[in-house]
Amino acid sequence: MKPGAARARPNAPWRKRLLIIGIVVLLAITISVIAAVTVSIRVETGEWRAPTKADFVRIARRFDTTPSRTIYMERHAIELKPGDDYAAGGISSVVANGANKPVKTRGFSGGDAKWKSLMTCVKKMFTPFDVEVTDQRPTHDKFMMAVIGGKPADIGITNGHHVSGLAPFNGDVIPRAVVFGFAATVNNDPRAVCETIAMEIAHAYGLDHAYLCKDVMTYLRGCGAKTFVDADAPCGESKKRACEGGKPTQNSFRRLVEVLGARKP
Repeated sequence: MKPGAARARPNAPWRKRLLIIGIVVLLAITISVIAAVTVSIRVETGEWRAPTKADFVRIARRFDTTPSRTIYMERHAIELKPGDDYAAGGISSVVANGANKPVKTRGFSGGDAKWKSLMTCVKKMFTPFDVEVTDQRPTHDKFMMAVIGGKPADIGITNGHHVSGLAPFNGDVIPRAVVFGFAATVNNDPRAVCETIAMEIAHAYGLDHAYLCKDVMTYLRGCGAKTFVDADAPCGESKKRACEGGKPTQNSFRRLVEVLGARKP
């Protein structure tokens, strides 16, 4: 070959084949994603419609497993829809497990003085941890919502007359969970509601029930005011058992420090 002469490029049909295969794979993935989002919309809203940008953003949030560091205490009546938990959008998996249709809660009926006591108690309960408890609705969407007031029947759960709280739980962090404190079940008593809602919030952070009477994660009674105890304890309700995931014990205090971090001075 003479100096400076251009080299002829060999014919490469395999490049075209790879390009075509890549386009086909991309189209298949795109169609699958659109179909999955469409089905999710159907489950959550009961209607078939084309996904919007907001739908894709909402679905993408499900892959974000970092914990919410804002706990929003909702005292007013609100409407909730069934589906994967998304507090900012008013979507609750608990509602999906219960009535499985949109519901409207009743709100807190205990008055301002009891609400103030409740807020003080919940804030104190979570003071050791790097998390904010507020009753002012956040301007961002990365928060957990505790819906306070009413009874289980308000959200379609008719077999829970004595249930004072509910939360989604799978042993892992559910970042934008909606949890419930049915204040009317305990006559709007601030301490009772406080301990209930602390347990339900902690469930959404991945904590199991503890078999330790002074721990807020327990069903045991007769030990006075409860808190998150810095001690290893078996899990269980009316008797001891292994904890979620097979671990023999749980330290509720240390577990929350692990998930949220300790509050900075």
